[in-house]
Amino acid sequence: MTASWTNPHGAVLAAVALAAGLCLPGGLGAVTPESPEVKAAIGKALAFLEKQDDERLGGKCLIGLCFFKAEKGPNHPKIAAALAACEKALGAPTNEDNYSVGLALIFLCEVDPSRHRLLAERYVKILLERQQEGGGWGYPGNDHGDTSQTQYPVLGLWLAANSGIDVPNTAIEKACGWLLRTQDPYGAWGYQGEDPGKYQRVPQNEVRASLGAAGLGALYISCEFLGITTAPVTAAGEAAPALPAALKVVEDAQPVARRKTYVTRVIDHALARRAMTDGDNWMQKNLHGDAGQWFHYYLYALERYHSFRESALKLNDQEPKWYNEMFAKLQKEQQAAGNWEGNDNAVIATAFGTLFLLRSARKTLAHVAQRSSEGVLLGGMGLPKSTADLRERDGKIVETPFAGTVDELIALISNPDHPDFANLSDTTGAVALDSDVTKRSGQIAQLRAIVTAGTVDSRLIAIRTLGRVRELDNVPVLIHAFTTNEPRLVRATDQALRFISRKFGGVGLPDEPQEGDIKAAAAAWKAWYLSIRPTAEFLD
Repeated sequence: MTASWTNPHGAVLAAVALAAGLCLPGGLGAVTPESPEVKAAIGKALAFLEKQDDERLGGKCLIGLCFFKAEKGPNHPKIAAALAACEKALGAPTNEDNYSVGLALIFLCEVDPSRHRLLAERYVKILLERQQEGGGWGYPGNDHGDTSQTQYPVLGLWLAANSGIDVPNTAIEKACGWLLRTQDPYGAWGYQGEDPGKYQRVPQNEVRASLGAAGLGALYISCEFLGITTAPVTAAGEAAPALPAALKVVEDAQPVARRKTYVTRVIDHALARRAMTDGDNWMQKNLHGDAGQWFHYYLYALERYHSFRESALKLNDQEPKWYNEMFAKLQKEQQAAGNWEGNDNAVIATAFGTLFLLRSARKTLAHVAQRSSEGVLLGGMGLPKSTADLRERDGKIVETPFAGTVDELIALISNPDHPDFANLSDTTGAVALDSDVTKRSGQIAQLRAIVTAGTVDSRLIAIRTLGRVRELDNVPVLIHAFTTNEPRLVRATDQALRFISRKFGGVGLPDEPQEGDIKAAAAAWKAWYLSIRPTAEFLD
């Protein structure tokens, strides 16, 4: 794959605005991916792509991703072709550029990260080896990171981490730092970043909307990875100070779910927030800056940026203006064969346009959230009565769903005398907590209490659940569970801490730990926690 099809360098900044008073399609009002006219455009594009191919790995992955996002089934020929290309390319990985390697990882983690884990891990390794010292990705032998290339590794590594693959925090911290240092004073990004080596913005070259969307989207993704976009903010714009970890009563007026803190102490959170705000302001003023040469490449980056921004800011605009305006242009310019014409070729332009119309990144965020709860117990009473009620999914044994509420299940695991309690020993699940913040905080408080005082079976469920919540306030309670020396609880605690910390390799706890191993693991996890919360308090 050459840089030409995903790399808008050399294009003149198009000071092109869509005609004033741009009308929405057909004058019928706003549209969404589910609107008939949008579905029609997607259908025509897919019909075109079904007959096409691209010789490059990244091109094949983009085409396959279109059919996956359109829910055409895991066995669709274009999805299978992309997977085969990912496997084949590892025979000579040095022949593939960063665009292709990043897109291959994105494709693998989107389609089936469990089945393709080993393959995805190899792509993660390649990307980590290629990351430049400054934190970006670029051409070999050129120490200037490249905004256009960096966006895909950042998304791929975020997906990999959310698929349970070990991605070092340091890699994302370096990428985030590079993005902050190479932001133009006006808020956008250029092509090859001018890195001053410190957090003092300098003018960038070839600044335009496509690269602004690419850089800003990558910044939002890296900040989500590092916990910056989920941390509370005071009136002064600073993150609220970390509170001492302690068990909270159900009636706690400050919901636990609103006290998420950073995984990183390397990136200045105030600086990152300001960079995102400045980028948002620039993008709002320059939405149509790339309505010409690299339009379809731009659309893929634009939708990704807006999706992660919506997630960070908890926005829920189902019919955003930017989507409608860009659809109007796509609808007008779609060819009779279903394709769009772009600077690289019609296949890639059509793939980018299709992913935009499908709201690809928004689907990714929803899919990641759903995937994290698969196999999790969804309610209270009516636990599986025996292993006959278990099912295999992707090679793992999970329970069948059952009816009830979260509060009912918490009440059950708090009551060893309940007739269904004995069935807990057959489960491997956790509790899916309430989406309401206030209810959720009360449930977390009860689960923390169970971890410290429940039976082995009830503690097991509570530990697994707190691990999935991924809140740093739960760490001291989980570390306290090591004191039991009960193998099942120790292993569940170690797994929960790996998930919360993103240290998926753990701290060296063996599969059959002895007392000394458990103490060493507890000490190591305490040391990790103190490294990000120096004033932390523990329960023992």
